[in-house]
Amino acid sequence: MNKIIKLFIWIQVIIVGIGIALMVDYKNFVSEPITTQEKIIEIESWDTFKSIWDKIDWINERWLKLYLKQNPPIFELHIWKYRIPENSTLEQIIESLKKPIVEEVQVTLLEWWNIYDIDEHLFKKWLIEKKNNYIEYVNNTEKIEKLSEFFPFIKWVESLEWFLYPDTYSTKIDFHINLFVIQQLENFEKKVYNKLLTKYSNETIYDVITLASIVEKEEKNLKNKATVAGILKKRLNEWWMIGADITVCYPHKLTSEQCKLVVTKYINQKNEYNTRTMVWLPKTPIWNPSFETVNATINDKKTPYYYYLHDIKNGNIYYGRTNSEHERNKRLYLR
Repeated sequence: MNKIIKLFIWIQVIIVGIGIALMVDYKNFVSEPITTQEKIIEIESWDTFKSIWDKIDWINERWLKLYLKQNPPIFELHIWKYRIPENSTLEQIIESLKKPIVEEVQVTLLEWWNIYDIDEHLFKKWLIEKKNNYIEYVNNTEKIEKLSEFFPFIKWVESLEWFLYPDTYSTKIDFHINLFVIQQLENFEKKVYNKLLTKYSNETIYDVITLASIVEKEEKNLKNKATVAGILKKRLNEWWMIGADITVCYPHKLTSEQCKLVVTKYINQKNEYNTRTMVWLPKTPIWNPSFETVNATINDKKTPYYYYLHDIKNGNIYYGRTNSEHERNKRLYLR
């Protein structure tokens, strides 16, 4: 009996000893430095708090999982560069991930992006604190009214969507939406308005930019833009529906990527944007067109065509003068 008790006591001692050793090991893991030298790491869109450690140093994954479970970070990782100091503990490393390196960065806005794309892009780059911050600013009537004192071509618009010129901009981490928007408007004024639009009334400018925003997405090949613009103008002048699929999603406040997934869902919906169900232009532009597209829209090419479509395989464009020619092109190139 005494042997059994002694064995039981020894087992208990061993278990307690192992427990103490594990506790000491975990405390050391939390309190001791992990990095042996300073590191600059870059967070990507797919990174998580569990996956980033390969960028920093070797780490005990078992203790890391326990630590993150007990101390879940209360902030999100954002795409940026971060400086991890030498001899940083786990807690110090996580704290460093709140503080991106302050430097000048390049923000590239693509021609076929709308304000929802731009807002999402700025948020992912951690330039705006919350989603919709940028959208709210460019749709704020008071802000637009004040800015119109310096940019008369935006008087009476409901949104600055029309004139947020797509380009690459330099900015810093201490980002200010108002300064960024002014950069965009100045860029539009310099590159588009002063070169192409000064002779037009604001009403005509709005129509030109609205049509150009459709041409921007309907045809990416610069050689074909003027022809597509001419076809769409012909439809407008003869009171046809424009019939552009890319106008379908805008009233639903979707990014261009989100739209691809649901365009068929809204294709027959009636609203002030869907040119599949209404005659004339959408209520406002749906993207921010480039100089080349605005120029092609103003200086459109006259042709006998009323229809066009793109080959699914290679994106080549095919024109048709009549509906029967268009249907023939569909049979040939949409397979």
